Amino acid sequence: MMARAAILLAAAALGAEPLVTGFERFHAAIPTAEGGRLLYNELGCVNCHGGETGLPAMRGPALASVSQRVRSEWLRKFMADPAAAHLGAVMPQVLAKGDTPTLVAIEHYLVALKPKSATKAAAKIMHVNGGRGGELFNTLGCVACHAPGQGFVPPDGAPKAADFTHRSIGFADLKTKYSLESLSAYIFEPLKVRTDGRMPKIAMEKQDAVDIAGYLLEFQGSDGRLDVAIDQVALDVKRVAAGRKAVITARCAACHDLPKDVAAAPVALKKTEGGCLDAEHTKGPRYALSGAQRAALKLFLAKKDEAASPKVAADLTLQALNCVACHERDGQGGPDAGRKPYFQGDHNLGDTGRYPPPLTGIGGKLRPEWLAKVLAGENRVRPYLQVKMPQYGAATADLAKLLGIADARAALKFEGGDDTAGRKLMGTQGGAGCITCHRWGDRPSLGIQGPDLSNIAARLQESWLREYLINPSAYRPGTLMPSFWPAGKSFNPAILGGDTDKQIASIFKFIESANGEPEGFPQNRNGEYEIVPKDRPVVQRTFVEGVGVRALLVGFPTGVHLAYDGEHGGPALMWNGRFFDAYTTWFSRFPIFEKPPSEKILAWPKSSDGRFLGYRLDAQGNPTFLYEQYGVKLEETFEGIEHGLRRTITWAPTPDFSPALTHPEGMSVDVKESSKQGRRVYIYLLK
Repeated sequence: MMARAAILLAAAALGAEPLVTGFERFHAAIPTAEGGRLLYNELGCVNCHGGETGLPAMRGPALASVSQRVRSEWLRKFMADPAAAHLGAVMPQVLAKGDTPTLVAIEHYLVALKPKSATKAAAKIMHVNGGRGGELFNTLGCVACHAPGQGFVPPDGAPKAADFTHRSIGFADLKTKYSLESLSAYIFEPLKVRTDGRMPKIAMEKQDAVDIAGYLLEFQGSDGRLDVAIDQVALDVKRVAAGRKAVITARCAACHDLPKDVAAAPVALKKTEGGCLDAEHTKGPRYALSGAQRAALKLFLAKKDEAASPKVAADLTLQALNCVACHERDGQGGPDAGRKPYFQGDHNLGDTGRYPPPLTGIGGKLRPEWLAKVLAGENRVRPYLQVKMPQYGAATADLAKLLGIADARAALKFEGGDDTAGRKLMGTQGGAGCITCHRWGDRPSLGIQGPDLSNIAARLQESWLREYLINPSAYRPGTLMPSFWPAGKSFNPAILGGDTDKQIASIFKFIESANGEPEGFPQNRNGEYEIVPKDRPVVQRTFVEGVGVRALLVGFPTGVHLAYDGEHGGPALMWNGRFFDAYTTWFSRFPIFEKPPSEKILAWPKSSDGRFLGYRLDAQGNPTFLYEQYGVKLEETFEGIEHGLRRTITWAPTPDFSPALTHPEGMSVDVKESSKQGRRVYIYLLK
């Protein structure tokens, strides 16, 4: 596996200076006071010297659990010289004596720290799929900040090295730092370690995090139990006491959350020359600052008592959190040419189907309450984007309000709207045909699947909406969205006399009223295309949410149904009641990910261990699915029974092999037959 060892270095090679990506990308060429403000915050200067930057606090990682998270040898190396252990590290060299006894003593002190809440020992990782992890790492959005790995080639082909024009956040030597267990735990819940949000949380399953960790660690094989665990240090009381003294001397508590008895009081800045800014500085924190970084810091310190304007604070916050790695704002930012191929989605929507939307004027576009939820990882309206909006925790607590102030625009309240006219305007019967490209709630569009329009009144501010509908390309050049009011003139003079303002107000009023749906949706809700298993099971291929594009649905006349993973093998979902409405699957040019038509759906844990080999039907129509685990071929047959399913699994007896089997979460399983000779039978009841 070629993974982390082959990670590309973006454009310029990293130097010894601390890497603050927002500064390098937007302020290094011409040092500014704004860039200095960003550095003063992101290098932790404000933590030691105080002041107000207007930016979310930059804190060091949690140390109470560090001994369970990273390996001892790496921890000592990092404490002695952070930049040597992790190129680009923003932590300065703080130990006057980086000798072994001091490093060991500090390690013992850190081991003695107790997490605020006791954590249960994590279950041993059973399975890891590094190949799948590579695909996730390179498509979920990780490569917006980190360099992509050469082991994965995007569908449009690998980019050239020259296409990478901004620097990536590098990795330490992950193999010497983490275990598979600790790295996957960090990837899954980074905000527990980096509470400042600089490493945000991407919503994923635990198995996804395990597979990504396996990819980054170049884990050999698929059995996670072969992982070398992190050894725990046996505490020495004398060394703990010596470590505490070293922590106090090094003022670690200025940046890290530590007990009050090692607190570090702020040190007032008395001058803006020398000290940490001096290349020959030997006392206190030592940064290998670049010339541009020193220049920018001096410019900021010359007027550090001046408060940042809302616009500056908002822009610098977006740079500090690296939001501009994915989003453009005011013509700056967004993925560079080297990273763009890794952003995948719906190519039928053009660039808007692959890249996150611009943040230009975002505080004047989205309603404050909606924007706050977006920043919290909710209100996702573009499910076709493969990259996921991260969660930054407390770092974005005030960002929605700040952006609202920075991007404020003249308020507009629509007047004179008519919801009946709005319904027609949005439909296909003499209207603009909005539903041709946009979803409406749970109704898929008639063509490409653009964002849902049913929530516009809750999502968008009226003044922004009016300007966008009149000239969409002014907001997002290259958008597929046409203007139906070019230069402010209506496309349809027959509705409301062609009055542009009244027509747009009517569309808004109709959406706000939630009074029905636009005209033109096929009237297929009478069950005309609903599949009802009567005399024998029915198998239907389709796209299913949570299962994928190779789902196999099996409907049983007994009333409990199955969704099977046709990519890796293994059952995925079971539900009771109605089976499936096939209209979208059979007739839409752009099928959507369906959901079973039941309120009670049970899911099997996701698995990536198998390889699907097909299926066959017996005389009664019951399916037998064929798949492979670790080179052993298995067959499993599902049969409908009253209130449930019978699952029979068989395989050729193989020494030291036992199939990795899971069961639906949240239900008891009746084992009717279990044999070491290659046969198991399970009963699943769903009442």
